[in-house]
Amino acid sequence: MPATHFADRLVERIDATRSLLVVGLDPELGQLPPELLDGVDDLASAAAAAARFCRGVIDGVADVAPAVKPQSAFFEAFGAAGLHALEEVTAHARAAGLLVIEDAKRGDIGSTMAAYAAAALGRVRIGDRELPVHDADAVTLSPYLGPESLQPMLDVADAHGKGLFVLVRTSNPGSARVQGLQTPDGRVFEQVARLLDELGAKRRGRGGYANVGAVAGLTYPDDARALRALMPRTFLLVPGLGPQGGAPEDFPLFVNDDGLGAVPAASRAVAGGWREQAGGDAEQRVRDGARAAALSLTEQLRGPLARAGKWRW
Repeated sequence: MPATHFADRLVERIDATRSLLVVGLDPELGQLPPELLDGVDDLASAAAAAARFCRGVIDGVADVAPAVKPQSAFFEAFGAAGLHALEEVTAHARAAGLLVIEDAKRGDIGSTMAAYAAAALGRVRIGDRELPVHDADAVTLSPYLGPESLQPMLDVADAHGKGLFVLVRTSNPGSARVQGLQTPDGRVFEQVARLLDELGAKRRGRGGYANVGAVAGLTYPDDARALRALMPRTFLLVPGLGPQGGAPEDFPLFVNDDGLGAVPAASRAVAGGWREQAGGDAEQRVRDGARAAALSLTEQLRGPLARAGKWRW
């Protein structure tokens, strides 16, 4: 039997933590406390330092955020040791009760996409056994090879109670050159949004939300109403809060009247919180800094959501 529906588990975590915040894990070596880099002289030791840092962030936010989002590229940069670190970090987060969204932005077709799906969300068959690999709760995808590029991931997500977040209106400045192009039926990103709404219509959990989500940048608030109208029962993963320029005051535009339907993502704004901590060893500063930063961001979102009548608690 598949696990509980992904969107239902996400709502449960949101209510348990009284937070919507997804914490990004982007372990660039230059962003780590210098003490964690002592003795780092090859890929294996670099990957171990990255994993140590991410475990500290996870321990700091486990009870104040519903999910973390490890960016796979930062782990893959360390080679085979980095992939091992990604799996270790994912397992640590899940053991702490957090949901894990693997930020990989995969996009391919056929057996290649099926292999990506098995690695991120599903199982690999070896003999008479099926073994998990990364075992994330959800993964980010690119839709630009068309609907068939999503189908292998959909099949695995449905079978194992997992979720997808598909790129729709991304937060980067140049995204409009492709996503904003006009077609006879609206802009490209609106076409993708319609596709996701169709795919999600038969994949809703008991709370009414689909396991097929969308990525929509906080840096484009003028498009939020269109996206929300096109995908009313879709969870939006909303990057751009903090250094990218997304404003907390705009976040309620992405949220439904039930206080759900969107989760903001912040990476360096949380993981870099160790810089504001004085005293203690590096791991304690990472833990305490991440927790303080996550609570601060949630508080920054509370006011705008409350004024819009969308603060769930």
